[in-house]
Amino acid sequence: MSAVTAQDRLIPTEEHPGPLAQANVVDKSLPPTPAPGTIPPTVGGSANGTGNGHTNGGANGAANGEVNGHATGKVPANTTQPEHASTPAKPGKKTGKDEKKELMERMQPPKGSKPIDVAQQKGDRWVRDPVTGQDVLIRDPTFAEFRAKGLDNETLDPAHPKAGTALRRPPSPSKQDPRLPAPVASEVGNICIQPFPPEVDEADLAPAKTILRTGAIVTTALCFVTWIFAACGKHIGWVAWFTRSALIWSIAAVVWVGVENAARKIEKEVERVRMNLLKRRAEVNSPPTPESVEWMNALVKLIWGLVNPDMFIPIVDMVEDTLQASLPGFVDAVRIADIGQGTNPVRIVSMRALPDQPGQPGYPREEWVGLDQDDGSRKQAAEVEQGDSDDPAKQIDTEQTGDYLNYEISISYQALPGQQKRLRFHNIHLMLEFFVGAWDWFKIPIPIYATVEGFVATARFRVQFVQNPPFVRNLTLTLMGVPKVEVSVEPFTKKLPNVLDLPFIKRFVEMGIAAACAEFIAPKSMTLNLAQLLAGDGVKKDTRALGVFVVTVHHAVDLAAQDTNGKSDPYIVLAYAKFGKPLYSTRIISGDLNPVWEETAVLLVTEDELKGEEDLSAMLWDSDKRSADDLVGRVTIPVVELVKEPGKMVARTDPLRGFEDANDMPGTLHWEIGYFEKVPLNQALKKEESPNVPAEIKGKHEQIQEKPTIADTQAEADALRTPPDSTIPSGVLSIIVHQINNLERQDIKGASGNREGQAGQDASEPAEEGENLPSSYCEIIVNDDMIYKTRVKQYSSMPYFEAGTERFIRDWRETVVRVQVRDARVREKDPVLGIATIKLSELFKNASEVTRLFSLQEGVGYGRANISFMFRQVKTPLPRAMLGWETGTLEIPGDIQIEPTPEFTSGFSTKSLEVCTTDSSYKVPRSTARVENGIVTWDPPVDKVRLPVYNRYSSAVTFEIGSGGVGPFGPDSDFIAVGWFKDIPDDEETQIRIPVLKGSHLRQLKHNYINEQTLQTHKYEIVGWLTCTVVLDSGLDPDHEDFQLTQPEKHRYEAYDRVEGQAQIAERTARIQNKDELSKSDKKEINKEKQHQLNMRHRGVMQYQAARTGKWSKEGLKKRVGSLKDKITGNGKKDNHRGNVETEV
Repeated sequence: MSAVTAQDRLIPTEEHPGPLAQANVVDKSLPPTPAPGTIPPTVGGSANGTGNGHTNGGANGAANGEVNGHATGKVPANTTQPEHASTPAKPGKKTGKDEKKELMERMQPPKGSKPIDVAQQKGDRWVRDPVTGQDVLIRDPTFAEFRAKGLDNETLDPAHPKAGTALRRPPSPSKQDPRLPAPVASEVGNICIQPFPPEVDEADLAPAKTILRTGAIVTTALCFVTWIFAACGKHIGWVAWFTRSALIWSIAAVVWVGVENAARKIEKEVERVRMNLLKRRAEVNSPPTPESVEWMNALVKLIWGLVNPDMFIPIVDMVEDTLQASLPGFVDAVRIADIGQGTNPVRIVSMRALPDQPGQPGYPREEWVGLDQDDGSRKQAAEVEQGDSDDPAKQIDTEQTGDYLNYEISISYQALPGQQKRLRFHNIHLMLEFFVGAWDWFKIPIPIYATVEGFVATARFRVQFVQNPPFVRNLTLTLMGVPKVEVSVEPFTKKLPNVLDLPFIKRFVEMGIAAACAEFIAPKSMTLNLAQLLAGDGVKKDTRALGVFVVTVHHAVDLAAQDTNGKSDPYIVLAYAKFGKPLYSTRIISGDLNPVWEETAVLLVTEDELKGEEDLSAMLWDSDKRSADDLVGRVTIPVVELVKEPGKMVARTDPLRGFEDANDMPGTLHWEIGYFEKVPLNQALKKEESPNVPAEIKGKHEQIQEKPTIADTQAEADALRTPPDSTIPSGVLSIIVHQINNLERQDIKGASGNREGQAGQDASEPAEEGENLPSSYCEIIVNDDMIYKTRVKQYSSMPYFEAGTERFIRDWRETVVRVQVRDARVREKDPVLGIATIKLSELFKNASEVTRLFSLQEGVGYGRANISFMFRQVKTPLPRAMLGWETGTLEIPGDIQIEPTPEFTSGFSTKSLEVCTTDSSYKVPRSTARVENGIVTWDPPVDKVRLPVYNRYSSAVTFEIGSGGVGPFGPDSDFIAVGWFKDIPDDEETQIRIPVLKGSHLRQLKHNYINEQTLQTHKYEIVGWLTCTVVLDSGLDPDHEDFQLTQPEKHRYEAYDRVEGQAQIAERTARIQNKDELSKSDKKEINKEKQHQLNMRHRGVMQYQAARTGKWSKEGLKKRVGSLKDKITGNGKKDNHRGNVETEV
């Protein structure tokens, strides 16, 4: 490539449209002048929408990537245009009705939607380019657009007096068209623009097809004549007639199928020959062509055959997961059993530089370099520049240093010509296994051999260069549209011929590959840390979150009535407006227009929200029991505005706005928001040596010591040797499950047959392929709440997940994490293969980032899980009572007393008392009550008042006093007293004194937080005070067993039961056995617990699959009956009050 600076690159003109004219330009005619900072059309496109998340690439955790989601307007689907059509204008402002509909669809996606839906190619649309930061018009590429146009060969001849394309100076700035991106070569410099063998028209192939079909017609005619004489003669029996007819007409059918296959193969072979001529032409003409990419294609060809197929595991993992999530009903599972890249490499069709790079005015742009740093880091870097820092060398942030280059590259791939079996393996190929079943009663594996016939794609990337080796750091990559992919599939085995391409499976595989790529289409992107990849690490040493928003929703006033009774059932949902996914929901307060919530939520803030110019949105919804909830109003605040004042809470009073009219609507929201950044590591706690390696091993095995790589920044290196500060309890926890090594099921039965002299159990290493491999998936449980579930990895002893999540942790010193690995089985409950239990206080004793192999225990399998934990602290204003767990048990160890106020002269005389939480209640026996001078005291049994608590920071304990009214329309009780768990710390005795209320709407009032605002908007009076001592026991215990309704709840309880519950039961059983004489009930309880332990480990009767299948069938039938009952009664529509589990799907 010629050495040409950024200023020397030429600008496209009408005569010379540029190197990607044949593949990237939507319209040769110039579009209307775009808004400042926009880029006119290029090839590409995206499945429109917003998104965020992260993807991690690289074999065995060798890479980390981040998917960045941004918002974009969408041009209607009918804007798809031909090659020379006019460029579509930017979309106008959406109406309030359309915006509301789109927002509700994002928050409540339609049923039946699948990931492959995003792979449907759409028309031209404007999106935000994450590489250049400007608007770009993209559309999905096609094979036809990658076929080159002609070019005068004289311009490529070095002996010609006319200067070559790379030797011409650019025109003056006044002649540069501001509507086109600059700088870019004005004349084509790619060898692929050379004359291309003309495309063979279908009319040209018609004679050959006619000859084949004529032969088929003649053969059919001969079969007919033969059939007349052979099957229609006299004295021909029915059996002979049927046999001869079937044989003769089968020959005719085979001939016609063969003719059609031959016609299709002729078309494919001609196209393959043309593409092969392209490669041969490029190799011949490469030397005289300036700025050719053939030198890069030669490098790609050399490296392609040397690449280990294991490096493609992350890509295969994404495709497999996308296919798994989009399977039709009759297919239970799919697995990519094998992959090979072959020897035929991908080809770079064209490459060009993009604006916003060195040499441009205003470079470097701070909003792009170092965007992933919080404000504190920027301020620290500013102090370094001004000389205010004590040690600038240590405080300069690598993320904000260096230069970067932006490029656009178009690639294509075409299978080699020829259908011989030996050539198949030179192309990219996959071996897929589809498991077909019905009602989970059986699974039949159907192997499919797929060959990638071709694909085309256009991508943009930004490479950051730094001063330290290896001199590159971050690579940001985005696709300019859904890639066009074509595959051919063959059934059963590689040795059988291609039978009509199996159209359904062919289309399904193509869409699955395209949908996996859709995760990186603009405005989304993927960021890879090339420095860590080249250094052989790739372990994540920082969180994606830059900080957190602490949002306290106080109350709303004068809401509009949504129900026919003049009331409303409001609740608030917090989300990022463009992303749309609900991040937090308050409780529903029924029949109230002035709800008082007093709930506090913590939302993570990543660079996605800053790049995408997100708005923090509080949306008011009206709950309906039988129909879909309705989005009523909202309040939106730009994220950029909120992060300007970090470290403090700001009280706000905002009027609600509607959608249809976009005007103010009745109602005002009172809330409080604060942005809090990540706290730098405390250097005083830094360890000098590798902290997580035992001292006796360090001297002997230095290679296992945890050391920072040359690619790590100072902060990333410090994370390996600096533990969190114990004085700051809250922060962001990142958990990534990389893979599981040597995962296998236990051999329950052991040796059989002639056992004499044989080994009791098989001690060999698990095989990578076999018939009894587990189909594993992982569940991440934090503080007894399930927060994340991976996808199922079908039939593998070395499952590769590379999946995880980030969550805000209230108090890392008391946090317990469990990673539970299960086996997805057919016709039985998914057994637990093993559990890894991690206490963060022990894990982060010497470092803030730990990557380690954790042995799986307490299950029916073996294995070691490779998991990474990263914790970054955030100093939040949460009080001590709000640092506990979300799940717990309320215990009342003493008496309960109510005394009247002086104004309530009649006093209390009732003996009826019921203690209620959201999910359970306990009615105190009337015999334990005594009344003296209007004061009522209950002394309940200590071991009886234990009530499960879920979502404790949005729930309360309600003391319902008195008998209440008659019938369902009367009040629940005469008086109520409500104590909120948000005001009670964990695991310590706390005496509470709460008001006793009397009013006409107590059922509505008990869901409101009682404070001065409630007194202003609700009619009630305080007639007394209730006093008692309570203990909020954090976490699950045996009292929760009967309240686990959904599958995630049952799974989290089973994890607790295996790790902690069985130890508690063993202690209780031991105390019973120590009695001098066991009663019948004692013996029954001991036998029950013994049987339970055997069943959990698939021993006893549960070692037989028939018993496990019977239990599975029983629970499935019970679940279906319960679901039908809920549909009839209207209950269970919203069984999400305990939170939702984030999944990898």
